[in-house]
Amino acid sequence: MKKLMKIKMAWVPVWMPFLLILSMISIYLPVFKGADQKLNDFPLVIVNEDQNFAQSLDGKQILESLAQNHDGHSLKWISEKTKEDAIKDIKENKAYGAIIIPANYTSGIEKIDEALLAGNSVADPVKVEILLNDGGGQLATGVASAVLQGMASQSIATVSSQLQADLTKANKQVSAQAVSLIEHPIMVKTSNVLELPGDINKGLTPFMLVLMASITALLGTQMIHGYLSKIVEKMKEKGKIITETTARITELVLGVILMVVTASALMVVVFGFYNSVHSVSWGAIWLYAILCFLTLFFMFKMLSLIFGKWSMLVMFPVNILGIFASGGPIPLTGLPEFHRFFSELLPTRYMVDGMRSLLYFYGNTEAGLSTALWVIFSCLVVFMGICLIITYNTYKKEKVKQSVASPSEDKTYVAYNKELAYSVEEPNISISKEHVNIPSTPAVNATLITLLKEEKTNDEWYRQALLKFMDGESKNTSNTMHDDIFRNALLSINKQNELPVPESVNS
Repeated sequence: MKKLMKIKMAWVPVWMPFLLILSMISIYLPVFKGADQKLNDFPLVIVNEDQNFAQSLDGKQILESLAQNHDGHSLKWISEKTKEDAIKDIKENKAYGAIIIPANYTSGIEKIDEALLAGNSVADPVKVEILLNDGGGQLATGVASAVLQGMASQSIATVSSQLQADLTKANKQVSAQAVSLIEHPIMVKTSNVLELPGDINKGLTPFMLVLMASITALLGTQMIHGYLSKIVEKMKEKGKIITETTARITELVLGVILMVVTASALMVVVFGFYNSVHSVSWGAIWLYAILCFLTLFFMFKMLSLIFGKWSMLVMFPVNILGIFASGGPIPLTGLPEFHRFFSELLPTRYMVDGMRSLLYFYGNTEAGLSTALWVIFSCLVVFMGICLIITYNTYKKEKVKQSVASPSEDKTYVAYNKELAYSVEEPNISISKEHVNIPSTPAVNATLITLLKEEKTNDEWYRQALLKFMDGESKNTSNTMHDDIFRNALLSINKQNELPVPESVNS
């Protein structure tokens, strides 16, 4: 045990999980810090269609409160001229809600005041609309509703107090019916712009699909590489050599198959079995999901090729950071600056935006889909290109090694092969390691290389015989192999390499 403990590599499975867990908790905690999630620069729309609203008492209070924080949330107000402009902003996912001040707001309040002073309780309350982005996620929609409803309640309280003050000043008595109008001079109507069904999985389906894509890509990259490496090692022990290029291309092909199959299965489960809400056809979502899955796979594969055995130290933090910086569970406006910075660099944020557009915003390209497609396609081309470049460089290195070590292209090796082939012609001479000075003899080295590299060799028996002879496994014969076996193996190799055989051998 002491000897093992002194080996540095034995400690890798100890400190690597330690560092990964530290990185994970460091990414996770800042996102969910505090008792309540506070949002920054939270986009909302205000539409003021009444030119006299800014001069009214409640109008002044509302407009002055726009610059203030609401329940700890920092708001970013977008001023639009019409209700249609506000709806457009929401459908393009540029705002999470809007409040509409109608053109008759001030005149409507004045009519109510005049009716009450005249002893007439028959008057219509002023209608104010609140529009919500029901595709923005549970947290965002909830915050937008609370802020806008709070503004409307503040306006109702201000107008109600003003009406009561006017009645008191005029010493007017009102009926029970008029009391209700005084307490509720403004009627607030709230509606969801996208009109999505109530059960939309809290708006988290786009995030969950991208999360599954990221986990599948990470696990697939590692597991495919690990299992293929073991298979290649076993084949090597049997004398069947698989080049690194062949193994790598196989990994890429298997990875692509895994991504396509998993994305397809998710479509069936999410939209077929669970009947999740989607505003466009399955086909469009399926194609987009495959694009996301492939992009994440090639991203993790690129990191694996670049960082080698240390790739997990990079891939795992990137995976966790991409998940929490995607804007899925928490809007981007509620993330720390560190996560916002990486949300611009990692493709997961754009994947969630595009998926949300397809599921909730009817595929509106202005709702994030256009930018998402451009970014994801670009990332896929870059990640795939780097993987192919690294694989091609590996292939070139292998070809260089083969050209240097190949006996058919090296005259010295060819000469030694000829010499050795002729020298083993006598069947009564026992060939041993001592006779040929294995493994330093170039001819024998060339023979081994030929056996290992020449995948066209059909006679596996010859290959195994020479491998055993080279590895010294023939201990029962005192490191000596039967000369007929060795001679025939060498003659078979020379024949494969089309080396000339002298007349003395033919005879």
